[in-house]
Amino acid sequence: MMSLLDEIRDLAREVGDDVEGFVRRTAKKLFEEAAEHPQHVFAVLRAVSPILVAHGFAIVTRYDDVVEVLEHDEAFSVSPYTAKMRAVAGDFILGMDDSPEYERDVSILRLAAPRTDPPALAAYVYEQAEALVSEAGGRIDVVDLAARVPARVMARWFGTPGPDERAIVDWTLALFAEIFLNLQGDEDITRRASEVAPSMREHLDEVIRRRKSSGTRSDDVLGRLIAMQEVPDTALTDEQIRTNFVGLIVGFIPTVMTSTTYAFDALLDRPDALAGAREAALTDDDDGLRTYVWEAMRLNPQAPGLIRRASTDYVLAEGTRRAKRIPAGTLTFAATQSAMLDGDVVDDPGDFRTDRPAHDYLHFGTGLHECFGRFMNEVQIPLILKPLLRRRGLRRAEGDDGKLARTLQYPTRLVVEYDT
Repeated sequence: MMSLLDEIRDLAREVGDDVEGFVRRTAKKLFEEAAEHPQHVFAVLRAVSPILVAHGFAIVTRYDDVVEVLEHDEAFSVSPYTAKMRAVAGDFILGMDDSPEYERDVSILRLAAPRTDPPALAAYVYEQAEALVSEAGGRIDVVDLAARVPARVMARWFGTPGPDERAIVDWTLALFAEIFLNLQGDEDITRRASEVAPSMREHLDEVIRRRKSSGTRSDDVLGRLIAMQEVPDTALTDEQIRTNFVGLIVGFIPTVMTSTTYAFDALLDRPDALAGAREAALTDDDDGLRTYVWEAMRLNPQAPGLIRRASTDYVLAEGTRRAKRIPAGTLTFAATQSAMLDGDVVDDPGDFRTDRPAHDYLHFGTGLHECFGRFMNEVQIPLILKPLLRRRGLRRAEGDDGKLARTLQYPTRLVVEYDT
């Protein structure tokens, strides 16, 4: 880990005034190292340089400091995502800082997708996961399961099915990669996103047009947004509805797929935890099952952190010995994974415990841009895994198939077997 810090310092000297080059190369190196040795990397950073600021880039690793970055949206902007989001979708809430436009859009979307929806959809989530596990006949790729279920839930909840299940999954993976993962500026990722974005926009335009021309009043998110148009001054236009659906869908399927797969991989690595999760699944203790899945997600989260850009000079952790000035314009990595391993706040951070307070978990971020789909994900992620956990003889497949494989931040393969 000390060599990583030395490499970052060497990069700063090497690139000179090429700040963007430094940011891309440092971010790539950090993500690669964190993917391979996250607990070790972040433990050293928390101890040696909890707020590392170098050449236009900052890495924040202590719990209190990560929360401070995410909750001070007036000082730390989501602007790193804005241009790419606008290019593929338009002006969507995940790329907006606090503003009247943000407040209007998020308020309308929350009215159309209330917290009462997820519990009502729980049975549907389980039914779809169970059907896929049953059809698989004793061998299934968890990545495929964890992508197809949210694709079906999205179609049912939002009222916006894809042209087919595979297409909508592929579109969202390509667009999510460009908006949120392509910090190194990979041209192939950008090219792929530019190819699929028009198809997704055109498809959703057609879905909206067909729904409106049919006169059908379905009780889903799209149906509610169309109904709101009867009061035009407080509603979204068709184009704004499409823009927000692109953003919501792109933020929905990849994160659920990744969170679910990584959590299951963490359970497979811990026989006692796997046995506890299995017992909860067999006894229909869904609240208990959630505690196992949440703890697995803490130890193996879907992302190591979130990116912000300092919009003003800001002293982080002011009044402490680790206080650092973050200059305006600094690309700031708030390492939520590290925060959830911070022993100053989280008791026994290396242990698997199911009695933790909700405060210990930052799976969905915090502050203005806390995950919009949080309440649905609290329901669906454990229920996607429940049918698998109920199977006897659950085990990793032999060889490489049974090992978690990934590309970028995505899982690409995790095959398990079970008795039929």
